[in-house]
Amino acid sequence: MNRFQTFQLLTLSAVAALGSTASSSYAQESIEIDIPSPSWDRWMYPFNGTPGFRPAGSTFAFWTESVDDPTENRLGQVVFGFDTSSQLAPGQTAGMRVTSATVTLQQSNEGVVYDSTTDPVESMLDLDNPDRIEDADAGQPIELFGVQYRNGWTSTTFPENGPFGDLDAQPSRNVYAAAFRDGELTDIVNQIKEAWTPSPFAVSQVDSLNEGVVIPLDSVHTFTIDVDDEDIQLYLLDGLDSGELEFALASMIQVSGPEGTFPNFYMKENALVEFGVTSAATLKLTLEEDTTGNPCDFDQDGVVGGADLARLLGKWGSSDPETDLDDDGQIGGSDLAILLGCWGK
Repeated sequence: MNRFQTFQLLTLSAVAALGSTASSSYAQESIEIDIPSPSWDRWMYPFNGTPGFRPAGSTFAFWTESVDDPTENRLGQVVFGFDTSSQLAPGQTAGMRVTSATVTLQQSNEGVVYDSTTDPVESMLDLDNPDRIEDADAGQPIELFGVQYRNGWTSTTFPENGPFGDLDAQPSRNVYAAAFRDGELTDIVNQIKEAWTPSPFAVSQVDSLNEGVVIPLDSVHTFTIDVDDEDIQLYLLDGLDSGELEFALASMIQVSGPEGTFPNFYMKENALVEFGVTSAATLKLTLEEDTTGNPCDFDQDGVVGGADLARLLGKWGSSDPETDLDDDGQIGGSDLAILLGCWGK
């Protein structure tokens, strides 16, 4: 055996030893996240006079099919975010999958009819529209979506009391509820005008409540997020890797004016929330090892080993997306640490 072969053998032995040690640091069977309050919440409505600092936020809609009407369909939205960085450091999602995710919000008024199923857009068309169908149940559901930004704003630059947007522009709002449409996060605000039915991340469920009855004051709405949807799964993982998960609440509950009946939800600035009597939005989430595939197994031979290490080292310093395990845009030490944490699996 020559010196080079000896060096190779010693290197692989050392890597295997490091992998055994690193696995206890980087590979985890389960991670639980439990956040009792949002880091920020905001009623996203064009005429909100106190943005970011309201005791309650509401969700409602203006029904119109006319593309010439500047009023948005899903007019009142509630947007909020959770800082997850204190419970999950960036990079820890490698080789993991979200197996459950639940958001709750508590309603601060009453009078809204309970509907726990998504309504097709055809049930919202004008009576004389030939494509109209009858709504199969009473009321409209309260739905949870993802969040997107425009006009140069991002999740890191938009403050809780940031500007709504340009009311003379279409689309107008800087922060908005979004659903996946053909794999892309898409603004849901004008779903009637655009004739599509957005698929929410989750639909409100209220325990022990029958369809079609009025939702009582202080009811807790539970949103069990569809983690089996691969687009939503990636949304959650990307948010966790950035240190913040953001959501939007929206509905197609009709209003006829400021005195209309629509749901209000406690915000974190509410005095009852501050004294612990009621609750603002909460988040519970579980991650487990992804048994459907190991992102460190580059050659897909069923085990992370020397060939995978060689491929990562061959891409060292590059921006190769396949071997960029921590998604920071460069192959380096943290990617190696993650791979070692997967060693032998």
